[in-house]
Amino acid sequence: MKVRIEHRHLYVALMLYALYALLTMYILMNSEANPVNTYLFFTVFNNKVQALTPLLTVISIDDYGRALFWIPIALILWYFGGRYRRASVLMVSAFVISLLLGELMKHIIYEPRPFLVLHITPLIHEQLDSSYPSGHALIVGTGGAYSAIIALPWYVSLPLTLEALLVSYGRIYVGVHWPLDVIAGWLLGIANVELVLALPQYYGGVIYMIMKKLLGWLSRRSNGSPTNY
Repeated sequence: MKVRIEHRHLYVALMLYALYALLTMYILMNSEANPVNTYLFFTVFNNKVQALTPLLTVISIDDYGRALFWIPIALILWYFGGRYRRASVLMVSAFVISLLLGELMKHIIYEPRPFLVLHITPLIHEQLDSSYPSGHALIVGTGGAYSAIIALPWYVSLPLTLEALLVSYGRIYVGVHWPLDVIAGWLLGIANVELVLALPQYYGGVIYMIMKKLLGWLSRRSNGSPTNY
């Protein structure tokens, strides 16, 4: 079977992966506690907005702003079918790649979290695994921002993107990630979405058929062919 590749999306993905690689090299050579990263971190961490602190704390705890938000969103989009189902399949396809690459990167590169280096007290309890890249930013940037912007109307993608931005900002705000962790997460997440778009047989064929088999019961209406959603 001939594999179809959307070259425009592939070139964008490769460019973004290259930027991510350059950022990673910069961090490896200078550490996360470099002056610029530290300055940006304290600019956020030391300037709390008390009215936002409860919200940013909750959505920054473990999976509240990530899995516990985006899994239901993907299911709701699947249920409505049409372009919403296509967005759901795109999100899940990119989530799979982001989860694999994110875990791989955290095992290859260990960068301590800012509260370990700067001797501050974070607002939430966080594991002592690698800070780089931000897993929250990677997932919400993949699904919340870019997949939604690509595949959904603005009145749906806008609030989802705002949630993604709040979660990403919140991870710095509560003291568990460096700003460059978040930037790296978004770079890698957007690159993964572009890679998925470059491989329509992956998300429009393989992932779609898996989701259809698992979620066929969750449908507002009967489904068409894999390419029509």
